[in-house]
Amino acid sequence: MESLLKDIQYGFRNLVKRPSYTAIALITLALGIGANTAIFSLISTVLLRPLPVSHPEQLVEVYGTLHQGTDYTIQSYLNYKDYRDRNNVFSSLMSYRFAPMSVSHDNRNERVWGYLVSGNYFDTLGIQPFLGRYFLPEEDRTPDSHPVAVITYAGWQKRFASTQNIVGQHLRINNRLFTIIGVTPDGFRGTEVAYAPEVFVPNMMAQVIEPGSTWLDSRDSDNLFVVGRLKPGVTTAQAESALKTITDQLGREYPHENAGRGVRLLTPGLFIPDIRNSVISFSGVLMGRRRAGPAARVREPRESLLARATERRKELAIRVALGASRARLVRQLITEAVMLSLGGGLGGLLIAMWLNALVSSMKLPTDLAFVIDLRLDWRVLTFGFVVSLLTGISFGLLPALQSSRPDLVPALKDEKSMGGFRRSRLRNGLVVAQVALSLVLLVCAGLVVRSLQVAQRTRPGFNPENAVALSFDLGLQGYSEEKGSAFQKQVLEKAPSVPGVRSAALVGTLPLSLDYSSTTIYVEGQPVTGSTNLPLAIPNVISPNYFRTMEIPLRGRDFSDLDSKEASRVAIVNETFAHRLFPGREAIGGRFNFDGPDKPFWEIVGVAADGKYNTLGEDQKPAFYRPLFQNYNSGASLVARTATTNPESAIAGLRNELLRLDSTLPVYNAKTLTEHMSLPLFPFRMAAAVLGSFGVLAIVLAAIGIYGVMSYVVAGRTREVGVRVALGASRSNVLFLIMRQGMSLALIGLVVGLVLAFAAAQLLVKVLFGVSPGDPLTFAGVTILLASVAALACYVPGTESDESRSIGGTQIRVTVRTPLACSSRHDRKHAGGVRT
Repeated sequence: MESLLKDIQYGFRNLVKRPSYTAIALITLALGIGANTAIFSLISTVLLRPLPVSHPEQLVEVYGTLHQGTDYTIQSYLNYKDYRDRNNVFSSLMSYRFAPMSVSHDNRNERVWGYLVSGNYFDTLGIQPFLGRYFLPEEDRTPDSHPVAVITYAGWQKRFASTQNIVGQHLRINNRLFTIIGVTPDGFRGTEVAYAPEVFVPNMMAQVIEPGSTWLDSRDSDNLFVVGRLKPGVTTAQAESALKTITDQLGREYPHENAGRGVRLLTPGLFIPDIRNSVISFSGVLMGRRRAGPAARVREPRESLLARATERRKELAIRVALGASRARLVRQLITEAVMLSLGGGLGGLLIAMWLNALVSSMKLPTDLAFVIDLRLDWRVLTFGFVVSLLTGISFGLLPALQSSRPDLVPALKDEKSMGGFRRSRLRNGLVVAQVALSLVLLVCAGLVVRSLQVAQRTRPGFNPENAVALSFDLGLQGYSEEKGSAFQKQVLEKAPSVPGVRSAALVGTLPLSLDYSSTTIYVEGQPVTGSTNLPLAIPNVISPNYFRTMEIPLRGRDFSDLDSKEASRVAIVNETFAHRLFPGREAIGGRFNFDGPDKPFWEIVGVAADGKYNTLGEDQKPAFYRPLFQNYNSGASLVARTATTNPESAIAGLRNELLRLDSTLPVYNAKTLTEHMSLPLFPFRMAAAVLGSFGVLAIVLAAIGIYGVMSYVVAGRTREVGVRVALGASRSNVLFLIMRQGMSLALIGLVVGLVLAFAAAQLLVKVLFGVSPGDPLTFAGVTILLASVAALACYVPGTESDESRSIGGTQIRVTVRTPLACSSRHDRKHAGGVRT
């Protein structure tokens, strides 16, 4: 122990003596370890961190499977009841689902997201309430009988200012008074790690929370997550086998809904398995890119240690001459390496904390209760420590073994070989690999950044400038269709009176809300050859004046107030719909429907310009519009075109008009359409941020790696450089020799990287928008940038080699009887060309 402390003290003094070397090594290690630790914290959140409940290892989630187990689905309420009542492997089986709710309290109206849960939800999880109680069995037996609610600790603080007498107070949910019976403990946010609800209500209140829903009585409505607690001694495999028997029984009893279904038990916590697998794959790709193999991950610090060891040859030789064993030298050098890596690990933890905070602060541009809770818990800290320790041993071992066997006589004389240093194919190969991989990542990042730039300049089929949107859902307020239609008409009458508003309209689904689906289309007069061959189109409902408000070109006529339920059935289609379904003829006057060839048809009265509906990168898709007042939709968005360049000022006025009509109406997603564009741009920005960050990290590490190799070259060729200078070689000659060697490796890496980058870019086709995977501007710019960085990394050690002049000028006596034994005619020329 005493000798280890001395090694640590000695190592610390050595590191302090070389602050530049120590700083570079620490920064390199901190970047690498910090990135890996941040990525592992995501994996820990998804896979390793247990839910904050009693004995989480006993919980399993019950998924249904389809198509011989290739697809997953959640459960219907009636199937859940059968699983709950027929099984003998769970001590308790509960269900839950997400739902938006209109919440009003203390003159504050909001749409929030909560859980509809079975009455045994909290009992199954085994958590105690912070205040009050949880649901009783009788509160979840009869539909619409017990309007009670449990709120989260965060909701209690936010909405009720942590008042202690909260139990028994009322909260208006969907225009219905609910009695608050309890508060969950601090830190509990339900059973999904990426979702933060505010309110829990019993399943039996589904008709109030989701007006018009029928899933309580429908066996084919797969909309519930089901989680069970295993009985003591029951394994997951045994429980799955028992549920499979029940699933087979349900398939025989209800073949229409359950035939061919299977069952699978998985760990709960991240929505559906597809999302969990995507997160794991994404994390694996990032961590794999950071590692690029153990050798590439530790190369930069190792080359710096090799260079330092070359400089310490005399010191190590003296220690050997005084009796130090090789094992003692290896331990000392590895101790220094581990000290460096642990220091880098501490810096990496700070970087990981910053990255986690950055990711956690990112909010989806939507009102979904989505949360990214990345923490440095004991699992992540252990991972960081182990990675730091193994990294120190890995990058310190080889230099320690190489430098612990010095050639005593030359080393004690401080002599360095004329040949410079032993060339290492592994070392040179790693330089080439680092440059190639850096180029691949930089090209991919460049393509995504270019895509983001193009996407930001793209017009999505409407003009987002000087326009605003506000969303509201009358269904959550309990409005009937008649009352809701009257309310919507009043909104359109009042909106133009708001100062600054030029025109206004209502739309069922705002473009680029990621909420569009397609329906099959039947064109009048065209034969039906099979359901799989029918064309698809995106439906929407709009009020009159929508196209003018959104500045969407339209030919034909717009809808009018006369297009009511009693009027003829009319529709407007987009250009793609007209060209594909009515090829070679005018679409206006044509008729179609989406209910079946024997159902009434809709007459096309106008053709609107194409647009983007779900994503900016999608191909042009057929779409059609129907009059809102013929086809009532309780959830609608009010869009308004403003006459001012400051559209934000109109939002408050429009909100006030809505609240004058209904003071309890929650208005959500109130924003300018320019801000709305951040939703479809979010994937591009995230990809650009992730790839760009790792691209910057890659170029830094590539520069440090090349610098480390060239420093090692210079350290090994010091005497050779001195001889060349003594024989007349100029500084530029010496610099050329050093840079030629480094740039040769860099150029090989660039060529290999270009080939790999072109192949990798083909995998980004679905991510790119408006940019070719082989974009020459990106490839050329990134190649020039990386080549410039490599040249600079070679230049700095090359200039340091000029310090060898004094060695050649004062300490070396040379008698040359034959041409200087340089490595080539080119080298003889640049060594001074001396003959004696």
